[in-house]
Amino acid sequence: MRKINLTAKFTILLIFAGLCLIADSSSQSSSASQQAVRPQKPLQYEARVTLKLIQVIVTDKKGNPVTDLGKDDFVLYDNGEQKILTEFEKHILSLPSAKAPAEEKLAPTPLVTTPRLLNRKLFFLFDFAYTDPVGVRLAREAALKFVDTNLLPMDEIGVISFSGRKDLQVLEFQTMDQLKIRKAVESLSLQKMTGVLMDPNAMGVPEQVDSGGGTEARFVARNFIWALTAFAQALRYVPGQKQIILFSSGIPGPLINSQGSLNSDLRNIYAQLGKELATSNISVYPINTEDPTYDPRAWVPESQKGTVTLRELASTTGGQYLGNAVNSAEHFEKIQTLTGTYYVLGYSIRETWDGKYHKIKVKVNRPDCEVRAQAGYSDPKPFSDYSDLEKQIHLVDLALAENPLSQAPMRFAMQALACSVAPQNNLGFVAEIPLEKLGDVAGTKVEAISLIFNGADDIVDLRRTEADLTSIGQKNAYLFSILSVAPGNYKCRVVLRNLETGRAAVAGATAVVPERKPKEILLFPPLLLVPERGTVYIGENAAKGSSNKGGSALFMKAFLFDSAQFAPYLEKSLKRNTEIWAAVRCASENGNGGNLKLSAFLLDSITGKEIPVPLAVIAEKDERGEKALFIRLQIPEVEPDTYALHLVAENAASGASSRIATNFIIE
Repeated sequence: MRKINLTAKFTILLIFAGLCLIADSSSQSSSASQQAVRPQKPLQYEARVTLKLIQVIVTDKKGNPVTDLGKDDFVLYDNGEQKILTEFEKHILSLPSAKAPAEEKLAPTPLVTTPRLLNRKLFFLFDFAYTDPVGVRLAREAALKFVDTNLLPMDEIGVISFSGRKDLQVLEFQTMDQLKIRKAVESLSLQKMTGVLMDPNAMGVPEQVDSGGGTEARFVARNFIWALTAFAQALRYVPGQKQIILFSSGIPGPLINSQGSLNSDLRNIYAQLGKELATSNISVYPINTEDPTYDPRAWVPESQKGTVTLRELASTTGGQYLGNAVNSAEHFEKIQTLTGTYYVLGYSIRETWDGKYHKIKVKVNRPDCEVRAQAGYSDPKPFSDYSDLEKQIHLVDLALAENPLSQAPMRFAMQALACSVAPQNNLGFVAEIPLEKLGDVAGTKVEAISLIFNGADDIVDLRRTEADLTSIGQKNAYLFSILSVAPGNYKCRVVLRNLETGRAAVAGATAVVPERKPKEILLFPPLLLVPERGTVYIGENAAKGSSNKGGSALFMKAFLFDSAQFAPYLEKSLKRNTEIWAAVRCASENGNGGNLKLSAFLLDSITGKEIPVPLAVIAEKDERGEKALFIRLQIPEVEPDTYALHLVAENAASGASSRIATNFIIE
């Protein structure tokens, strides 16, 4: 299986699958006690009772939704065994009228905040490999119209594109924020796509792809199939039905034989794509992006155009081919009819960790009804059986989710801090690995992975190393890194993951890397330190091809401290009348660091009183117009409370100054 490019946005979209370890995102333990002991056990040996949810669409013989069914009207079989339905929800599409009377004043209606068992899940998929410039415009206009007129407040929707390569690009992950979706669609343009550009005179085939259906054309077609297959596999565990609204003109005619099907080398993998989508409960609704006013393939019969592949995908997945994008209004009305009214059925299952597939069959006790529901689901499987894609999804789920779907990871401390305005080595982080608290996360094969996300949630740096944590004993261990990033906001994460069980521990921190302004002193957050010998520093390796080669040695050099004598202090409390050390960096005005003076004080959060903190500079170093200092602070005798520790850098000659504050509990 080909991997999908691992951008944060794409993986965030995929983690809704709960691929790792639970059947549904709404799964519930049979008792609170089971939840309490869950983190202490190796994942693959767990078994628990969970709530399985099935989304069902029921229509009459004319395709109209049937809206008046109750729980007792449904019969559900799981692997041939009839199940007792314990949960039932009915969702009926209800949109406001297009226009209200001019004299009528409508009171604002609050959004429904009651959580639903399952919401409607939609994906816009824009195929830029097989879409010409006119088609791009038609697709954008159609999608924007759908957002403005057809989305419901609780709909979850994502925006994805394919550009001819073997990966998908996510412009916005699955969200209920319609403004984000609109902005993502508005950003679409053929010129911005990094993949294949179209030549409208080349029979609808990308200009890098020869119009005779040769090697390059087959290569792009295979990429399209591989990308969608991986996408389907990743979404297999998303509860309920998913709908892909596919904007494409289909795999081009030169790859279709005289019998109206793909050539032999593509036929089998395209058929398998349809099965993967159907197994993952994904219905495809293709909208043809052919330019209706200019078609150099007009002499080609319909059976020889890309339309045939769009029809096949819709038929295989239980969706419907909708026609050309110029008729988007009626297409979206059809989609609303088919997807806007549905039922949710819930029943209890006993999870086992074998990855086996369960076949689902849903019937209704009413004649002349057609029922569409997911064909089945798979049990969770042991972490050791995960594919590379599933392990990547599991990783980002742990790194970014506040409550990961896979497990409740142990949390540990880390600090991320900007340390320079230079373009190199300007963001550092340190994580303290609590060996005595890791429990079953520790083992002989544990990977330590650091991930840095920018403000758009794209991964800008990823580093990984493996370690035998059992060999370290009970010593304190730390993971350092320093890297080069553009100015902006960053999320920093460190994930420790047992490669045998999947059990994990996670640390997180944020940092802001500022832009340098002329004639400005800029003081960076301090790294507090305590005297400590015998600490262990775990190495890390930059991702292959990364330009960021920083590590623990560069970090310690930048912060001017001896790792054999000191260790980072990441706690949020300080003891009064004690000493604490700190590594501090600052950017001086005009590159002159010699005139800078550093001072410190505690700010009482109640009285606003400034309490001086004695400060001694132990070592300092000037480099490239910036200054690194190693200092000792004497925490004064104060009343126990919360205080802000302020550091101030000042140039006495110019009067320019900068300060940084960190809150601590003084005990």
